[in-house]
Amino acid sequence: MSTPQSLPPPTQDERIEFKRLGYSLVLTIAGDGLSCSAAYTPSGNGAPLTLTEFQTFMTQAKIREGIIQDGVEALLASAAQGTPVTCVIAAGLAMVPGTDGTIRFAVRDALDNENNQEDTTEPAGDGRMDLRRVQRFLNVESGQLVGTILQPGEGTAGKNVRGQPIPAQPGTALDVELVRNIRLGDDGVSLYAEADGRLCWQGKELSVEDIYLIKGDIDFKVGNVLYNGYLDVKGDILDGFKVQASKGIKVQGNIGACEISSGGTISFCGLNGQGKATITCGGTVIANFIHDAQVEAEGDVLVETEARNCFIRSNGMIKVNKGVLAGGESVALGGIESSIIGTISSLRTRLIAGVSHQDLTELNRLFNELKELVARFNAPGKPMDAKEFGRIRAEITAKIQAVRERNHPAQNTKVNCKKRLHEGVSLTIGQTSEDVREGRDGPFSIIENSLEGGLRYLGLTDLTVKAEEIEEAFRQQQLLLQKSGSEVQKS
Repeated sequence: MSTPQSLPPPTQDERIEFKRLGYSLVLTIAGDGLSCSAAYTPSGNGAPLTLTEFQTFMTQAKIREGIIQDGVEALLASAAQGTPVTCVIAAGLAMVPGTDGTIRFAVRDALDNENNQEDTTEPAGDGRMDLRRVQRFLNVESGQLVGTILQPGEGTAGKNVRGQPIPAQPGTALDVELVRNIRLGDDGVSLYAEADGRLCWQGKELSVEDIYLIKGDIDFKVGNVLYNGYLDVKGDILDGFKVQASKGIKVQGNIGACEISSGGTISFCGLNGQGKATITCGGTVIANFIHDAQVEAEGDVLVETEARNCFIRSNGMIKVNKGVLAGGESVALGGIESSIIGTISSLRTRLIAGVSHQDLTELNRLFNELKELVARFNAPGKPMDAKEFGRIRAEITAKIQAVRERNHPAQNTKVNCKKRLHEGVSLTIGQTSEDVREGRDGPFSIIENSLEGGLRYLGLTDLTVKAEEIEEAFRQQQLLLQKSGSEVQKS
């Protein structure tokens, strides 16, 4: 038995013509050998094409594979009626090339994980499409299996209409270069990340990048960003986008009405939030100005010129270096400092210094529970059991006291004003609250007056100097004065 030979590449179509007294028949074999058509033309008064003659012609043309019976029947029927016709009478089996080598990724698109209820790249049920969903973010962690290299497929052989084999064409092996922060496992096919970051595949290069540089704006060309690394934006972040980067965000330009979050430092020029923007930061927030936004930071909030109409929560300090802190509410565990506090127009401005914003939220919740409990007890109709009321009230009161007694090393019950404190500003420093009835010029610091009650205004000291240390000095001075008075009376 002879070994099948590989066929040459496809050529021009092959025509085989048979002429008889009553007709002519032309068999056309496609250049790739995968199909054969028959063109029948009657002529003169001779007999039409018969099945026996057709089979003889097919044998002479060596066409034996994939005979299409419907085509043959249509050809013979037209011949019997004396009408010309062209039919496909045979079809070979096409060769199926093997799949190329590729990578089967073991990580999902981070934006798909965030919106796993529906694919936001497709129109929603109401016909809307999320145009801010543009890029794919394959976030990975160090040591994580990120994918497996798949070998190329062998393909499936075919056969032409003459029964000759068409050899299978194997797929192309994957040509990939491991560039940065990624390694090949001992099995030769598994790929592992060697750093936290974003999996990037550009051309032949595969890498894990922990810094994502955007040379322009974050707009509809870039889309929302959910990145496991450090994000560096050379332009602006336009309204309506969600940006999250685990290791920090630096924006050279301004931020609009957006949702910005990071576990590291967030720095930008300015933010005009239009009452819609939120910043959630696990480190320090650094900005030139912030308007109409909600800011929450585990570290400091450092503003150069102005923070206006903002709700700021910081477990560090809030500092506005040269300008004004006005409007909204600012809560800082480590103290608050601004050049100007409030406005001439008495824009409602509330400062809360030396208090954890998490504690404040918890206290507000507990006070609301206590208020609702009292309302239930005093409500008309079926009275609440007095013992049950007393027990629940005692539990809530104990929780309130426990929150108030929490110790925070970063706590500094202090507000610094370098130029002007306007009237109408509400100050809560530690557990003491006062409304400023008359504006005053700085510089000065404000702390709790533990000896006489209320607030104590004194010369400006840096926020790194704790109010507790200053107040302790006043207490020691008071003790010395009392001791000196006692000694004078004895003498």
